[in-house]
Amino acid sequence: MDKQYPETIRLLVDSYPKLTPQLQKAARFMMEHPEEVGLNSMRSVARDAGVKPATVTRLTKALGFEEYEALREPFRQRLRTSSPEFARRLESVQKLGETDEKSLFADLRAQEISNIERSLSDDNYVVMDAAAQTIHECRRIYVLGLRGAHAPAFLFHYAYQLFQRNSQLLDTGAGIFADQLRGIGPEDSLLVVSFPPYTQLTIDAVEYAVESGAKIVAITDSHVSPAANAAIHTIITKNESPSFYHSFTGALAVVQALITLLVTKAGGDAVKIVGEAEKQLSRISAYW
Repeated sequence: MDKQYPETIRLLVDSYPKLTPQLQKAARFMMEHPEEVGLNSMRSVARDAGVKPATVTRLTKALGFEEYEALREPFRQRLRTSSPEFARRLESVQKLGETDEKSLFADLRAQEISNIERSLSDDNYVVMDAAAQTIHECRRIYVLGLRGAHAPAFLFHYAYQLFQRNSQLLDTGAGIFADQLRGIGPEDSLLVVSFPPYTQLTIDAVEYAVESGAKIVAITDSHVSPAANAAIHTIITKNESPSFYHSFTGALAVVQALITLLVTKAGGDAVKIVGEAEKQLSRISAYW
């Protein structure tokens, strides 16, 4: 049977109370991680959901689909025409919370811990160390994260500028976003934080930076992310959440790690710059 993505999610929500615990586990994963379903195979989805492939097959049949690919297709279509769908996710969270709010909280806690562990994996360390070296060697580092991604981008810029003087945080204030990118070139880096639904202005900025020869360091959710297409370093960061809004805990952890790695590469000048910053902040009573 052919269904659109909203219809498929509605089917999952309506069927959820009648499913066995294992089928509920698989269904919940699909509702909370639609990108994973659209991008990955049935075995990968089963593994990430913590169930056996046969469970996903049984869920497929229980929902009225003849085969898994038919169930997966609406999720694939969604990737091609992505939209936030916060209302749908919020409704799903409310329904799940009505049955067991404490379990929902436990799922949230476990997911956030998993996001950090997977984002700070040994494999990611290799990428982050290389990214830190690229940033360390560049003339100027431009930092970009819009909408929800602004928080980790701002944290990076704020911490970085305490011990270095070559950071530019890009924002949309006063409508001068494009002006801030003027002068970016091959000696520079653009650190971009981007997660679905991908912000068009972010992707436009990445494309412009690439055309200008700048080196892109992407903190994003997938190697097929538009922010990763031209990146020389892509740090895959988990942003999954059982809540209606995706998580930035993993991105914040990656930013903290990048800052730490950059400090180790900065040398004595960084100590001098931090000392000057401390004196300046003390003079204007920045802290209580």
